[in-house]
Amino acid sequence: MTDRNTDDDSTRPRAATVARGAAVAFLAALVATVVFVLPAEFGIDPTGLGSRLGLMKLRQVEDTVSGESAMPAPLVVGSYPGIPAEFDYFEPDVLGEPFSRTHDRPFRSETMSIALDVGEQVEVKAVMKQGDALVYAWRVDNGTVYADFHADPGENAAGYPDRYFIRYRESETPDSAGSLVAPFDGNHGWYWLNIEEHPVRIDLEVRGYYEAIGEIFRSYQ
Repeated sequence: MTDRNTDDDSTRPRAATVARGAAVAFLAALVATVVFVLPAEFGIDPTGLGSRLGLMKLRQVEDTVSGESAMPAPLVVGSYPGIPAEFDYFEPDVLGEPFSRTHDRPFRSETMSIALDVGEQVEVKAVMKQGDALVYAWRVDNGTVYADFHADPGENAAGYPDRYFIRYRESETPDSAGSLVAPFDGNHGWYWLNIEEHPVRIDLEVRGYYEAIGEIFRSYQ
């Protein structure tokens, strides 16, 4: 009986074949990662095939379900006049709205003191016309409040989405100051919530063009 040579090269996979197979498998995994995994899992599409295959939408749906947004909240911005290439000293540009408006009456000036108990909330709004402007400053006497500076069309809501409003600023601060030009007719002002463990008082000063200002809502959270 003849013994079989177990070390015969014909029965052993050649090293070159194994290496070639490993290289092919690696390349296939790399291509799958770039084309399929990155777009679907991470929203990264270096080849552009992820968008064509609809894989980017999978990431967008996942973000929506998890409460995350792929894009930040939209910021509505305008633009200031640039530096002109030429200038005629005798015929300058006329700068109108929203940068300049002439009124037939003087501006108004009011101060208010708003007391808030622990956990109490209040909303103070100024009724303004589109293009009207005001400046404001408010300060808490002892502590910090949650503030949502925003606007809504109020009685002029026809044509707007249900419960439509825009936000100027959201903060937790002891004071704030600034200005605004009303983007539409309606109510423009503040929602404040006392987040301290003691009563507070907010002193508000407003100057500008508006029809009226006052509390429109007050309750406990």
